[in-house]
Amino acid sequence: MKDSETVGLKGIIVRYMRQWKLFLIAFALSFIPAILYLTFYPRTYEFAARLQVQEDMGVGSVGFGLGEAAGIMKSFGLGGGSMGSVSIEDEISLLSSSRLLSRMILELGLNVEYTEPYSFYKMYREAPLKLTLDSTAMLRLDDQYRFTVSVSKGKINVKVKSKLGKEKARYTFASLPAVIAFDGQQFTLDFDNGASADRSFKLKIDCMPASWLAESFAGDFMIEEVSKSSNVIELGCTDHVRERGKAMLDVLMQVYNSDAASFRQETDGQTLDFVDGRIDGIMSELHDVEWKIEKYKTANRLTLLESDVLFYTEQMKELQTKIIETEAESRLIRMMDDYVKDPENRYNTIPSLLSVSEGEKGSAIGLYNEAILERDRLLKNSSESNPAFRSMSAQVDKLRSAVYMMIENAEKTCSETLADLKSKEKLLLDRMKEVPMQEREYMNYKRQQEILQGVYVVLLQKREETVLSLGQEKDHARVIDPAYILKKPVGPRMLYAAIGIMALTLLLPVGFLFVKDIWRELAAEYKRAG
Repeated sequence: MKDSETVGLKGIIVRYMRQWKLFLIAFALSFIPAILYLTFYPRTYEFAARLQVQEDMGVGSVGFGLGEAAGIMKSFGLGGGSMGSVSIEDEISLLSSSRLLSRMILELGLNVEYTEPYSFYKMYREAPLKLTLDSTAMLRLDDQYRFTVSVSKGKINVKVKSKLGKEKARYTFASLPAVIAFDGQQFTLDFDNGASADRSFKLKIDCMPASWLAESFAGDFMIEEVSKSSNVIELGCTDHVRERGKAMLDVLMQVYNSDAASFRQETDGQTLDFVDGRIDGIMSELHDVEWKIEKYKTANRLTLLESDVLFYTEQMKELQTKIIETEAESRLIRMMDDYVKDPENRYNTIPSLLSVSEGEKGSAIGLYNEAILERDRLLKNSSESNPAFRSMSAQVDKLRSAVYMMIENAEKTCSETLADLKSKEKLLLDRMKEVPMQEREYMNYKRQQEILQGVYVVLLQKREETVLSLGQEKDHARVIDPAYILKKPVGPRMLYAAIGIMALTLLLPVGFLFVKDIWRELAAEYKRAG
C-alpha cells in the first residue's frame, strides 16, 4: 500500500517537473502583482510614544482624630490624605475610549478627508480646499457627507450627497469662501494652501462623525502597559503620513491630560461649594454655643470650672474624647445624608470630604459620581429620549440606592457606638454624685463646642486642600517619550512580495494542470457517452 502511494506521488512530481516551462512562465508573471504591490502600496510607518500616569498625592492629612469609628469615616472619604491608587487598566480603557479618540480626531480635523480623483491616498494638510463646520454641529453630526468639488474657469461646482439620508444637492459659486446649507447643516468651503479659482482641479471631501472614525481607530491604535509593576503606558499606531502619525499620538496624550484636568477641576469646584456652605452653617452654630456658654457661666458665676472638676476630668478624658469624635462623625454623616436626600441634588455629584487625591473609585460614592458625570455628558451630546441616556439614568438611580444604604449603615453604626459610650459615661457620672448640676450642664455645652470646632477644622482643612488642588497645574500623566517614528517601515514588505511570488508560481501551474486534467476526463466521458 505504501509502495503504491510512493509511486503515485512520484509520478505526480515527475509529471509536474516535465511542465517546467509552465512554472517558469508563472514565476515570471507572478512578478507583476509583486511589483504592483511594492509600487502602489503606500509606505507605512510605525509610531510610538510613552507616558507615565502619576499617582495623586494629597496636599495634607486631616489632623482631627476619629478614634474607634475611623473605619466608617474612611468609607465616606473623611479620613486623612493618602496616595491615590492608579488602575492602569482603567487608564488604558480611557485612552482607547471612543470619547477621547473622537476629541483627538476633531482636534486634528481627521473626520474631514480630502482625496484626489482616482487616488487611494488621503491628503493631510496639503489639500487645496478646506471644509469646516461649527464645533457644536460637528459633535452632533450623525451622517456622512461627500462633497465632489470641481474648480474650473473661475467656477466652483459642488455636488453633495449624504450616506444615510440619501439627500443630494448641487451648488455653483463664483468665489470662495462659501456657505453650503445642506441637510440642516452649515458647511463653509474655502481655499487653502495658496490655492485659488485660477487653478483647475477636482477634489472629493468626506465629512463624517468623529465617533464613526473612532471605531476604526480603536483597532488601529496599540495601547498597553509596559509591565504589571509600573505606571508606564505605551502607545503606538501606523500611518503612511509621518506628520499625521506623530500628531495623532501627541494630541491623544494632550487630550487625555486635558480631560483628567477638567474632571479634577469640576469635582474640586463642587466640593469647594459644598464645604463653603457647610462652614457658614457650622460657624453660626458655634457662635450660638459660645454665646450660651458665656450666658451660663455668667448666670452661675462660674470662673475656673476646669480647676474645680480636675479630679474627674482625668478619669473621663479618654471617654470624652471618644464621644466627641463619634459625635463629630455623626454630624458629618448627617450632613452627607441631608445633601444626598435633597431633591435638588438628585442628579448632582456627591462632594466628598476626602483629601484632594480622591482615588477610591470602587466606593459607592465614587461609582455614583462617575455615573452622574457620564449621564451629564450624554445629556449634553444627545437628548433625554436617547436610550443610552435613559439607561444611564436608571443606573444612577440604582447607584443612589447603594449610597443611601451606605449612609444608613454608617448612621446605625455611629448611633450604636455613641449609645455605648454614653452608657459608660452615665455610669461614671452616677458615681460622681458630688458633681453639681451646673458642672454637668457646662460639660454638655463644652462638648457641643468641641464637636463643632472639630467639624470646623475638618471642613476648613478640606477647603484649603481643595483650593490648593485647583491652583495646581500638574498633568495627570507625564510624557516620557513624545511621539516618534520607528526606523523600519511596516509596509510594503519584501517578504510579503516574495511569499506572493512563490505562492503564485506554485498555485497557477498546479491549478491550470488540475483543471486541464478534469477537462480532459469530462471530454473523454462525453465522447464515450456520445
